[in-house]
Amino acid sequence: MEEGRFLACRKKAMALLLHNDRTKWELCDKLKRAGFEEDAVEDAVAYVESYHYLDDFRYAVRFAEIYCESRSIQRIRQDLKKRHVPEEYIEDALGQIDYDDSRALAKEIHKLTKGRELSEEFSYEEKQKMAAKLYRKGFRSDDIFRELDL
Repeated sequence: MEEGRFLACRKKAMALLLHNDRTKWELCDKLKRAGFEEDAVEDAVAYVESYHYLDDFRYAVRFAEIYCESRSIQRIRQDLKKRHVPEEYIEDALGQIDYDDSRALAKEIHKLTKGRELSEEFSYEEKQKMAAKLYRKGFRSDDIFRELDL
């Protein structure tokens, strides 16, 4: 009976990792929510880690590479922290990508303006609202002000 719990938990862990990479914390959380006990979860995590199916550093690097052109560096950092990726992995992952937020900022501005020209079609108040939205998405205020001509 005991071995069956561990086997079931390992199978669930493998199924969860089949289509999506996850952090160690995410996998543990999903397994616990599925009703597995702590010892079975620890066994399953050790099992998938032994085959390198679970790797928080690899996860952080891939996450940063995927989102570097669509999210601010600050937002990527926050998203990784929310997934409980260790700080040193976050720093190393961000060190491997281009720290320039300008492409992501330009994409976000394009979304907000729906492709319209910034200089003529938007009032100062409208630009301030855009700036607030961009700031909440983690872009630096000096970059926002420069791009919006505020």
